[in-house]
Amino acid sequence: MIRSTVARNTAWILLDNVVSLALSFGVTMLVARYLGPEKFGLFSYTFATASIFAIVGHLGLDGLVVREFKLRPDENETILGTVFNLKLVAYAAAAAAMMFYAFWAHAGNSTAITLFGFAALSTVFSSTGALNAWFQARSENRYPSMASIISKVVMAVLKIAAIAMASGVAMFAAANAAGAALAFALTYFFFRWTGGMSIFKWRSSVSEARRLMGEGFLLFLAAAFTTIYLKIGQIMLQWMSTPNELGNYAVAALLSEAIYILPIAITTAVFPRMIQSFHRSAEEFEYELQLLFDFLVILGLCAILGVVLFSNPVIMLAFGEKYGSVYKLLSILSLAIPFMFLRAALNRWIVITRLSLVNVIMQGAGALLNIALGFALIPHFHAEGAAAATVVSYAFATYASLAISPQTRPLFRTMSRSLLMPWGAALRLWQFGKSYRTRPGAV
Repeated sequence: MIRSTVARNTAWILLDNVVSLALSFGVTMLVARYLGPEKFGLFSYTFATASIFAIVGHLGLDGLVVREFKLRPDENETILGTVFNLKLVAYAAAAAAMMFYAFWAHAGNSTAITLFGFAALSTVFSSTGALNAWFQARSENRYPSMASIISKVVMAVLKIAAIAMASGVAMFAAANAAGAALAFALTYFFFRWTGGMSIFKWRSSVSEARRLMGEGFLLFLAAAFTTIYLKIGQIMLQWMSTPNELGNYAVAALLSEAIYILPIAITTAVFPRMIQSFHRSAEEFEYELQLLFDFLVILGLCAILGVVLFSNPVIMLAFGEKYGSVYKLLSILSLAIPFMFLRAALNRWIVITRLSLVNVIMQGAGALLNIALGFALIPHFHAEGAAAATVVSYAFATYASLAISPQTRPLFRTMSRSLLMPWGAALRLWQFGKSYRTRPGAV
């Protein structure tokens, strides 16, 4: 039963992410070719900046709420109402701050301000996190996956229509906002359709909000630092390099981040199982975590190999000569893929073990390292410097920093067994596969 549930949920999340990956590549290719590096760079910079503002709405609650739904099923309506209201207020504040930044940093540039306006609107409709967590805790990932797939397809159609009508760059931002609004509406529809209580009957609790915010604050800081060192390269290139460099880097970053959906799908599907195994047995949890690290590292190494061997002709065919440096930038960024994949599992481990302060320190150090390296490298190496800074900071924050604290040193050793000895990881996975059919309750 557990196997089939995990497999079914993994399949739905993977379907969502495969559709997202295909649409992201196909539509990004068309939009990037249509807009050219300069306009596409501005478009990508806008939404990269918006993602940093929007992290306020994360509040450190996403994985935490899944745990709460799982452990306190009788209080779901209170948890739902409290988290939804917290996120709605936070996203609204982020949208307002975003517009203030737009008018301050781009005064007189109506195109940039319009782009930020649609990005702010997209941010407000990002309040579905509580509903997604509710579905995850019930192992019903197919519903948020269906909502996501439908909204992404509609968004892609709108962008293709904008190209066909020779629209300006603002129409593509409007398509993003429309997709976010549709995803919100569909997620709530599926929530009600599966028996969820009407939004007007949700209960909000001040004491619950304080408790969740207190525990989630450090997770929020860690998520904020993660977003910073993922997106800061584009923002620094906007102010320190040329529009062409920014446009090429934006395409490489989007392609790199598209690959990241795979570990997110996998860890999202197994997260409820990880919670159960942690509370059941330390040995079982450590064994399953080692297997998860093994799988993510092997998958990440395969992804690097695929990028190096096959991406160049695809990029040149898809994006054209104007994006000639994307392959080199993507090859540099691909070195971070194993660490990106391991980060997806590490984030879940942090939520389960509640070592949020250590995580904040690691992520904060990674963000500061990325910014410092950006200032040192971008003036001389431009987009390649930004890519190298991202790789180094990601490797430090996800892996090397684990060796510093006694609380995370055992995890450093577990991760090292996968990362430094991939042949051992492959052997453990092969042995697990052989015994899978006879292992009761295996993941």
